[in-house]
Amino acid sequence: MESLQILFFYTHEDDPSKSTMRKVKRFGLAKESNLSIISRAVSLTPYCEKYIGAWDKDLVIKHGLGVIDGSWNRINSIKEIRLRFPRKLPTLVPVNPVNYGKPEKLSSVEAVSAALYIIGFPQQGLELLNKFKWGPNFYILNKGPLDDYSRCRTEREIITVEEAYF
Repeated sequence: MESLQILFFYTHEDDPSKSTMRKVKRFGLAKESNLSIISRAVSLTPYCEKYIGAWDKDLVIKHGLGVIDGSWNRINSIKEIRLRFPRKLPTLVPVNPVNYGKPEKLSSVEAVSAALYIIGFPQQGLELLNKFKWGPNFYILNKGPLDDYSRCRTEREIITVEEAYF
Protein backbone atom coordinates (compact mmCIF):
# COMPACT_ATOMS: atom_id res chain seq x y z
CA MET A 1 0.00 0.00 0.00
CA GLU A 2 1.20 3.48 -0.91
CA SER A 3 2.21 5.73 1.97
CA LEU A 4 2.29 9.50 1.70
CA GLN A 5 5.01 11.78 2.98
CA ILE A 6 3.80 13.58 6.13
CA LEU A 7 5.73 16.74 6.98
CA PHE A 8 5.48 19.17 9.88
CA PHE A 9 7.08 22.33 11.11
CA TYR A 10 7.25 22.57 14.89
CA THR A 11 6.85 26.17 16.12
CA HIS A 12 8.13 25.61 19.71
CA GLU A 13 5.11 27.52 21.03
CA ASP A 14 4.02 24.94 23.58
CA ASP A 15 5.26 22.03 25.65
CA PRO A 16 7.28 19.79 23.29
CA SER A 17 6.16 16.70 25.21
CA LYS A 18 2.57 17.46 24.14
CA SER A 19 3.36 17.80 20.43
CA THR A 20 1.38 15.13 18.63
CA MET A 21 3.51 15.38 15.50
CA ARG A 22 6.79 15.01 17.38
CA LYS A 23 5.38 11.82 18.87
CA VAL A 24 4.47 10.30 15.49
CA LYS A 25 7.91 11.41 14.23
CA ARG A 26 9.49 9.15 16.88
CA PHE A 27 7.65 6.24 15.23
CA GLY A 28 8.94 7.23 11.79
CA LEU A 29 5.46 8.26 10.60
CA ALA A 30 6.20 11.96 9.97
CA LYS A 31 9.20 14.09 9.16
CA GLU A 32 10.03 17.39 10.86
CA SER A 33 10.93 19.92 8.18
CA ASN A 34 11.70 23.58 7.76
CA LEU A 35 9.13 26.08 6.52
CA SER A 36 10.51 26.21 2.99
CA ILE A 37 9.81 22.49 2.55
CA ILE A 38 6.40 22.66 4.26
CA SER A 39 5.43 25.58 2.05
CA ARG A 40 5.87 23.41 -1.06
CA ALA A 41 3.63 20.60 0.26
CA VAL A 42 -0.16 20.57 0.40
CA SER A 43 -0.33 22.31 3.77
CA LEU A 44 -3.19 22.51 6.24
CA THR A 45 -4.08 25.96 7.53
CA PRO A 46 -7.28 27.59 8.78
CA TYR A 47 -6.23 30.75 6.89
CA CYS A 48 -7.30 29.93 3.36
CA GLU A 49 -10.52 29.57 1.42
CA LYS A 50 -9.84 26.29 -0.37
CA TYR A 51 -10.91 23.03 1.26
CA ILE A 52 -8.90 19.84 1.04
CA GLY A 53 -10.77 17.19 -0.89
CA ALA A 54 -10.38 13.97 -2.85
CA TRP A 55 -9.29 16.14 -5.79
CA ASP A 56 -6.04 16.89 -3.92
CA LYS A 57 -4.92 13.25 -3.82
CA ASP A 58 -2.44 13.50 -6.72
CA LEU A 59 -0.98 16.75 -5.37
CA VAL A 60 -0.44 15.16 -1.95
CA ILE A 61 1.13 12.07 -3.51
CA LYS A 62 3.54 14.31 -5.44
CA HIS A 63 4.34 17.01 -2.83
CA GLY A 64 3.43 15.49 0.56
CA LEU A 65 1.03 16.66 3.25
CA GLY A 66 2.23 19.36 5.62
CA VAL A 67 1.05 20.87 8.87
CA ILE A 68 2.39 23.58 11.14
CA ASP A 69 2.47 22.17 14.65
CA GLY A 70 1.87 24.96 17.14
CA SER A 71 -0.42 26.25 19.83
CA TRP A 72 -4.05 27.21 19.15
CA ASN A 73 -3.42 30.10 21.58
CA ARG A 74 -0.93 31.54 19.08
CA ILE A 75 -2.61 30.48 15.83
CA ASN A 76 -2.39 33.99 14.37
CA SER A 77 1.39 33.61 14.17
CA ILE A 78 0.98 31.35 11.12
CA LYS A 79 -1.37 33.68 9.26
CA GLU A 80 1.38 35.28 7.18
CA ILE A 81 3.21 32.09 6.20
CA ARG A 82 3.10 31.73 2.43
CA LEU A 83 2.08 28.27 1.26
CA ARG A 84 2.01 26.99 -2.31
CA PHE A 85 -0.95 24.64 -1.79
CA PRO A 86 -2.81 25.85 1.31
CA ARG A 87 -5.89 23.84 2.28
CA LYS A 88 -8.35 24.00 5.14
CA LEU A 89 -10.30 21.18 6.69
CA PRO A 90 -14.05 21.14 6.90
CA THR A 91 -15.46 21.15 10.44
CA LEU A 92 -14.74 18.11 12.60
CA VAL A 93 -14.81 17.52 16.37
CA PRO A 94 -11.56 16.81 18.23
CA VAL A 95 -11.17 14.07 20.82
CA ASN A 96 -7.72 15.12 22.07
CA PRO A 97 -7.69 15.88 25.82
CA VAL A 98 -6.81 19.58 25.37
CA ASN A 99 -9.68 20.59 23.07
CA TYR A 100 -12.12 17.69 23.38
CA GLY A 101 -15.47 18.48 21.79
CA LYS A 102 -14.51 21.98 20.55
CA PRO A 103 -15.31 21.91 16.81
CA GLU A 104 -12.37 22.73 14.56
CA LYS A 105 -9.72 22.84 17.34
CA LEU A 106 -8.00 19.68 16.17
CA SER A 107 -4.56 18.60 17.27
CA SER A 108 -2.04 18.44 14.44
CA VAL A 109 -2.27 14.66 14.27
CA GLU A 110 -6.09 14.81 14.12
CA ALA A 111 -5.86 17.37 11.29
CA VAL A 112 -3.39 15.28 9.28
CA SER A 113 -5.41 12.10 9.88
CA ALA A 114 -8.62 13.85 8.78
CA ALA A 115 -6.94 15.09 5.60
CA LEU A 116 -5.61 11.60 4.88
CA TYR A 117 -9.09 10.14 5.35
CA ILE A 118 -10.71 12.73 3.09
CA ILE A 119 -8.23 12.23 0.23
CA GLY A 120 -8.46 8.44 0.38
CA PHE A 121 -5.78 7.24 2.80
CA PRO A 122 -7.77 6.48 5.97
CA GLN A 123 -5.51 3.60 7.03
CA GLN A 124 -2.42 5.81 7.07
CA GLY A 125 -4.38 8.32 9.15
CA LEU A 126 -5.44 5.59 11.56
CA GLU A 127 -1.81 4.47 11.87
CA LEU A 128 -1.01 7.97 13.17
CA LEU A 129 -4.04 8.08 15.49
CA ASN A 130 -3.21 4.66 16.94
CA LYS A 131 -0.15 6.16 18.66
CA PHE A 132 -2.51 7.92 21.12
CA LYS A 133 -4.93 6.17 23.49
CA TRP A 134 -7.61 8.70 22.51
CA GLY A 135 -6.65 8.71 18.83
CA PRO A 136 -8.87 6.04 17.25
CA ASN A 137 -11.91 7.70 18.83
CA PHE A 138 -11.36 10.63 16.45
CA TYR A 139 -12.36 8.48 13.48
CA ILE A 140 -15.23 6.91 15.46
CA LEU A 141 -16.71 10.26 16.54
CA ASN A 142 -16.32 11.84 13.09
CA LYS A 143 -17.13 8.79 10.93
CA GLY A 144 -20.25 10.26 9.29
CA PRO A 145 -18.73 13.60 8.29
CA LEU A 146 -15.41 12.03 7.24
CA ASP A 147 -17.17 9.47 5.03
CA ASP A 148 -19.32 12.16 3.47
CA TYR A 149 -16.46 14.65 3.01
CA SER A 150 -14.37 11.94 1.32
CA ARG A 151 -17.16 11.37 -1.24
CA CYS A 152 -17.45 15.06 -2.17
CA ARG A 153 -16.27 16.02 -5.65
CA THR A 154 -16.49 19.81 -5.28
CA GLU A 155 -15.95 22.40 -2.59
CA ARG A 156 -19.64 23.29 -2.80
CA GLU A 157 -20.48 19.69 -1.84
CA ILE A 158 -18.10 19.91 1.13
CA ILE A 159 -19.83 23.09 2.32
CA THR A 160 -23.23 21.41 1.94
CA VAL A 161 -22.09 18.39 3.99
CA GLU A 162 -20.48 20.64 6.61
CA GLU A 163 -23.69 22.64 6.99
CA ALA A 164 -25.72 19.44 7.33
CA TYR A 165 -23.60 18.24 10.26
CA PHE A 166 -22.62 21.50 11.94
